[in-house]
Amino acid sequence: MMRAALFCVTLLASVAGTASAFAQGKLAAGTQNMRLAMELCLRNYRTPASVQQALANAGFTLIPGADSGSFEFNGPSVSGIVALSPPFCSIQSTDVPLALAEEMGLKLATSLFGETVERGSPERNIATPVQPCEGLHIFATQTVIRITYSAAGNSGECLNDGTSAIQIQM
Repeated sequence: MMRAALFCVTLLASVAGTASAFAQGKLAAGTQNMRLAMELCLRNYRTPASVQQALANAGFTLIPGADSGSFEFNGPSVSGIVALSPPFCSIQSTDVPLALAEEMGLKLATSLFGETVERGSPERNIATPVQPCEGLHIFATQTVIRITYSAAGNSGECLNDGTSAIQIQM
């Protein structure tokens, strides 16, 4: 009887460890692929038509989008839409928490654009603090790039539900 109980406890611990590792794997894949897709969109902001080939070269699966001049992409733990006119990227993951996406977006934007990155909207009153999900803007060559955050899905709401979306207006 004691051996059976010990076996059950060992089996449950093993299953819990596997589930935890699986969750960590999905978080790592989602974070890596979200960052990669965001970087490809930002690096190609002046030539948005190049984003499609860059995503394909990186191993994402692409299909035509519902709207003319757009396409959808997906990879492990991430999906998105890219529109060419006006240039726009939306990247989302059900495995990456919102706070992590915001932190990742700021670090990536700062590494690519340096001191031209500012938190919040370009129209924001600088005397007020930046609100969650308000994102950032980049004074890039010949344009202002706007990045905002939300929960994954179509709501556009700033919910901490364990999911995230990054919207990039180029």
